[in-house]
Amino acid sequence: MRLIGTGILCLLTLASWSVPYLMRRDMLFGVTVSSEIHDTGAARRIIQLYQLRAYLCGFAVIMLGIMMPGSDHLGWQWAIPLVLFLLGSSIAFGQAHNASRRHAVAASGVREAELLPQAGSRVESPWMLLLGPAILAVGFAVVFSIADQTGRVPLFAGWDAIVARWTAIGQLVGKELSFTLGASIGSLLPLLAFRFGSRRGPSGIVNYRIVILRSIIIFNSAFALLAVWVLGKSALGYAVGKIELRVAVAAIVVGLAVHIAYVLALRRKENIPLAAAVGRSPGDRIPDELWLWSRFYHNTNDPVLFVEKRTGPGYTVNFGHLRTWLMMAVFLILILLPLVLNP
Repeated sequence: MRLIGTGILCLLTLASWSVPYLMRRDMLFGVTVSSEIHDTGAARRIIQLYQLRAYLCGFAVIMLGIMMPGSDHLGWQWAIPLVLFLLGSSIAFGQAHNASRRHAVAASGVREAELLPQAGSRVESPWMLLLGPAILAVGFAVVFSIADQTGRVPLFAGWDAIVARWTAIGQLVGKELSFTLGASIGSLLPLLAFRFGSRRGPSGIVNYRIVILRSIIIFNSAFALLAVWVLGKSALGYAVGKIELRVAVAAIVVGLAVHIAYVLALRRKENIPLAAAVGRSPGDRIPDELWLWSRFYHNTNDPVLFVEKRTGPGYTVNFGHLRTWLMMAVFLILILLPLVLNP
């Protein structure tokens, strides 16, 4: 597992080093700037110094990871290089943020949240939001419609038969089923929260809100299909092998990588016309003071729960609402609950 842990650290280092290429033209390390500032020598020096610090931090933790003792599992000790990397990369970003503030332009005031009207996009249709739960419901109905050895169909034979079928499934694929169901339900909650908590017109050229919403729907449906596959195999008396489950999860990870690459390609395409828009900054005009270290948005006067990030394409949460903290707590519980129930 040392190779996997070191590979994760390498990917994090690459992601941290690439941050300057993910920013909009009107942002420099979370600071609102003019679109043409990126072409100046001062901005290039800030970017190069940040990348050098990020590279040195990543190199140090990768060397630490290589020296980690080998084992079959990624133990708690791997949290040490991960925490050190997060701390070092955050310090590097904070220093670049402070250096960028001398190039900041005055904000025009707090942008009011403009709730979008009833969307005409198919992605925002209630039927699309319920696609994952519908797959789960159909899967459960099919699995509990398979007759047992006595010829009874649990779905129509009463509660005792349903419990007996569920117990038999749990004995075969307890951990696998908990993982897939947790992933399916755990991805549904962010989907609903993002759909109804980010209803604001995009500030840039690309509507990342629709892009991200579409991807969450696809992932939620993929996890639902994975749960149905685990249920189906167990209902037929087969256990799910580790290799099979890993291949399925790997396919989902590949899909996540494709989504990230697609979003990055959109950002690159978006920055081309922004580079030519001299004197015009179409980005968000929220005062920098509402962004703690330019990464954490805290605004109790803004009703939306999700706002566009300043450091890259995508969205982040508004920490100014209790609803945000409750949502994050529920999501964390759903992730950890299967591990607690099936140690």
